[in-house]
Amino acid sequence: MDGARVLVTGGAGFIGSHLVDRLGARNELTVIDDLSAGTLRNLGSAPRTVHVKRASILRADALASAMKGKDIVFHLAARTSVPESVAKPAEYWKTNVEGTVQVLKAAADSGVRRAIFVSSAAVYGASAETPKVETMRPAPGSPYATTKMVGEFACVEIRELTGLETVVLRVFNAYGPRQNPGAPYSGVITKFAAALASKQPLEIFGDGEQTRDFLFVTDLAEALELAGEKPVSGAVLNIGSGEGTSVNEVARLISETTDRPIRMVRKPERPGDIRHSVADITKAKERLDFTPRTSLRDGIARTLEAARPVPRRSK
Repeated sequence: MDGARVLVTGGAGFIGSHLVDRLGARNELTVIDDLSAGTLRNLGSAPRTVHVKRASILRADALASAMKGKDIVFHLAARTSVPESVAKPAEYWKTNVEGTVQVLKAAADSGVRRAIFVSSAAVYGASAETPKVETMRPAPGSPYATTKMVGEFACVEIRELTGLETVVLRVFNAYGPRQNPGAPYSGVITKFAAALASKQPLEIFGDGEQTRDFLFVTDLAEALELAGEKPVSGAVLNIGSGEGTSVNEVARLISETTDRPIRMVRKPERPGDIRHSVADITKAKERLDFTPRTSLRDGIARTLEAARPVPRRSK
């Protein structure tokens, strides 16, 4: 993608900032973010030409201003904690559903060509069927997952009513530098990297044989860019690595990468944890020409490197 006028909602967050890094030098980029979860530090390597607007997507005036003249919108702004969504379902509905509708409506009103909505593998729920295929019936098991499912429905409605091109990406377990290890939705790799950096043991719940589909964040940024330029209007696509890896295997790879034994603590299995979650990415390969480039071993090494404490300067 080159020379496009792009808006990224939630662009100061973990995924959004990597997308900004990828697109910023080749496109006219604007970020809108209220910094409730993201931080301006994440945009430290972004080109100076990127315009940052600190505002919530719930502010109609700010959203309309940021949207003006744009060609493509990547909608990543959202609240993402499953436990918090159970405690505060109304707040999640307001941000993730009403906010998404406002983004899509503002895009249509401004003549934007396409909006890419970042959904989640959480819409599949606890189904034992694996790998997850886009034709499976959604079965959200939390208010957070429900808001993502409704956001997908909103994409269909807005597209049919206005002609705005919409693309839905169901993202699996993204990981990498800048992911906040303290955030409830952060993945096990980020939490393990943070534990290692602070010389704490790795916490493994249950037998550690539960599997996840881990995707390095720069590969996800590439998939987002492809969704903005390929002829995929109306598509719903899984975005993952297409491979399942157990938590025990992640711990083993970390030990190999650091070349030293790793302390681990076994904890009881967490109620409601999904046993296996792996994406079928056949459709993304065919429609987007998307192939993950970063091996899990390399991605772990880069995540560990980014998590290392910065040495203090001597006075």
